Amino acid sequence: MKRLAIVASHVIQYQDPFFRLLAKEPDIDLTVLYCSPAGAETYRDEDMKTSLRWDIDLLQGYRYVTLRNFGFGDGYTRLINPGVIPAILFGRYDAAILMFGWGSISALLAIAACRMSQTPFFLYGDSSFPPPESSWRAKLRATFIRAIFRLASGFMNSGALNAAYYRHYGGDPKTFFLLPWAVDNERFVHESRFATGERDELRAKYGIARDRVVFLFSAKLVPRKDPLTLVRAFQRMRHRDRAAVVFMGDGELRSRLEQQTMEGVHVIGFINQRDLPRHYAMCDAFVLPSLYEPRGAVINEAMACGLPVIVTDRCGSIGDIVLEGENAFIYPAGDADALAACMDRLTSEDALRGRMARRSREIISTWDFARGVEGVKAMLNR
Repeated sequence: MKRLAIVASHVIQYQDPFFRLLAKEPDIDLTVLYCSPAGAETYRDEDMKTSLRWDIDLLQGYRYVTLRNFGFGDGYTRLINPGVIPAILFGRYDAAILMFGWGSISALLAIAACRMSQTPFFLYGDSSFPPPESSWRAKLRATFIRAIFRLASGFMNSGALNAAYYRHYGGDPKTFFLLPWAVDNERFVHESRFATGERDELRAKYGIARDRVVFLFSAKLVPRKDPLTLVRAFQRMRHRDRAAVVFMGDGELRSRLEQQTMEGVHVIGFINQRDLPRHYAMCDAFVLPSLYEPRGAVINEAMACGLPVIVTDRCGSIGDIVLEGENAFIYPAGDADALAACMDRLTSEDALRGRMARRSREIISTWDFARGVEGVKAMLNR
């Protein structure tokens, strides 16, 4: 049996089901070391400007330890967990996976503990699109990342562009193992099914006509997610009279969105996990207009609920689950005219929308936690 430690920043609703599945493997003895209890209890989300707590079962079916956090502020100082050092030094682990790699003091402490105890460690994250090394700060950052990568035993890559990111900074593809950035597909598929009439009832709750082609935005309402470009695109649609847009989420831009008087724009706020699948399935297509999106688990959720997707060319899911012309349209970030053209096509071409919706379900059905378990097992066997 192989003893595996996973060092995680906090309790993330996407990762928790994966840990449960991994813990069921008879040849893996798993311990998750959490650097923060955020996510398992009520916490303040500064981007959404609200306090929240997930309404699904977490922290069940696997062994975990919550380390005391002395962190403060943002950036590297947000997680400072001295307890990660003895946890790894005396844990006698065969390997460790550092979720979100190198972005905190605790990550550096974990790397030091792995080196001291000669525990192989593997980095895992969602980074993509390496920035230009055009300033001394950027060059210093790149030098630091390359130094960390030289210390690592390997990399758990979350997708195609994440693997390209590792390669850019010197990662050896021979040490790459796939751990897909996934969600609980089964839950979203099962809970997105409607009984007769229920879909129309949910639309009616928000004042959405049953015959509208509805485009869903599901993310934090913050500038990086660029929801205002989606509003501008909707304004410019040729088939706007047949369409509607739903903004699901919260954040600093919510008030600006609610000030929109245009017919067909609906701001419904934050929806918790249990009700998410039905709200996806209430809609017909998904749009993520982010100016930069390392990965975008909401894309997985939308696909599992059978929606075609429209994303920008700065989205880290491109190339593995986001496939241009198959289940997705990709447009230049910030280009409202290009986004409007994509939305018009999906609004006016029912057959195309149906074909892309089916393709979304096909693609996401194999991008799952089971593949992640196989990737971890391959890493441990190596």
